[in-house]
Amino acid sequence: MIGGDATRYILLLSSLPYLPPPLSRQRFIPPTRIQIGKALGLLEEQDRERMDRINAVLHWSHLPLDRDDATMVAEAKAVLECESSPLLREVMLERLEMRTLVSAMRRRELERQPQPGEAWGIGRYTRRIQANWHDPTFGMGHLFAWLNEAVRLLRNHETLALDRLLMFESWRRLQRVEDSHDFGFEAVALYVMRWDILDRLSRQQEEAAISRFESMVNEALEGHELEFTE
Repeated sequence: MIGGDATRYILLLSSLPYLPPPLSRQRFIPPTRIQIGKALGLLEEQDRERMDRINAVLHWSHLPLDRDDATMVAEAKAVLECESSPLLREVMLERLEMRTLVSAMRRRELERQPQPGEAWGIGRYTRRIQANWHDPTFGMGHLFAWLNEAVRLLRNHETLALDRLLMFESWRRLQRVEDSHDFGFEAVALYVMRWDILDRLSRQQEEAAISRFESMVNEALEGHELEFTE
C-alpha cells in the first residue's frame, strides 16, 4: 500500500460515521469539512498530496477562475495517468466523462460546438459526442439511462434538479464499486467522494429551506402591508 500500513487506514475510516444513501430516511448530518480534514490528517504526506490531486480533478469549481478548459483537461489527464489504482482511475474517468456529457449539453444550448482540435472534454466519448452533436443524447441514451432526463432538465432550466440527478448517478456508480477495494487508500478516497455528494446535497437543502423561509416571511409582510394600507 502507498503511504502507511492497513492500520492507519482502518483507524481513519473507523473515526468517520457510516454514510447512508442520499435522501435516506435515516436522520443524518454529514461530517463537516473540518472533521473530514482532521481525519485525513492521519494520512502520510504523500497520501494527502494524492488525495489533493484527486479532489482537484473531481471538483473543478474549487479551482481558480482563470483556468481554461484546455488547462483543466490536461491536468485531469496527468492525474489519471499517474494514479496507481486502476479502480480510482476508472471512478475518476467515469465522473469526468459524466461532466463532459453535461458540458456538451450546455455548449449545445449555447451553440458552442467544439472546434476541431479543441480540448474541451475528457474520456472515451468525446469523438462520439461531436459526431452526434445534434442528437439529444449524442447517440448514447441507451448507454446512460440518466441522459434523457438530464437533457430535459437542462432545457427546462431546472439546474437544481439536474445537479441532484448527477449527484444520485455519481452515488450509484460509487455504490457499484463499494466492495471492490480493501481497507487501504482506495477506501478512504471513495469515502471522501461519497461524503462530498452528501455534503453538497445537505447544503442545497439548507439553502432551499432558507429560501422558502424568506419567501414565507416576505409574503407575510406583504399581507400585513396590504392590511395597513387599507
